[in-house]
Amino acid sequence: MRRQILLLRFETQTTPRAGDPSSLTVQSGPGSITLLEGDDSWVPTEASYETRVTITGETTFVEEGEIVFNGAGLRLTTVGAGVIEPSAEEGTSRGAVNWQVEGTGRLSGATGLVSANFEFEPERGSAVDYHIVRLFLP
Repeated sequence: MRRQILLLRFETQTTPRAGDPSSLTVQSGPGSITLLEGDDSWVPTEASYETRVTITGETTFVEEGEIVFNGAGLRLTTVGAGVIEPSAEEGTSRGAVNWQVEGTGRLSGATGLVSANFEFEPERGSAVDYHIVRLFLP
């Protein structure tokens, strides 16, 4: 089995919260990709993602969506719940979420986990996200 561990960095924008339960959409611009370890026979050069976040509690949420790499994809589903809370810096929140992944396109059959850690500025609707992607490739 081939394996990869990737570090991704994204700058994202969110839509305003709406509905009941409250939800929002997160969209990234192009992300940076670093291969930390593993198979280097195909390392994506482009990445972006879009997810739907549903607020489930005062500081918890679930999120699902997709990361796209050079036309291949990873469908994301929250493992447990994500957390978002105020940070030590006024006007900024911090958070983390873990996703289970299922590959599509060129990544069909890939499985793994993504751990995302982010800093969110609610007034601007923007965040900086770091993702550690651990993939088991077919």
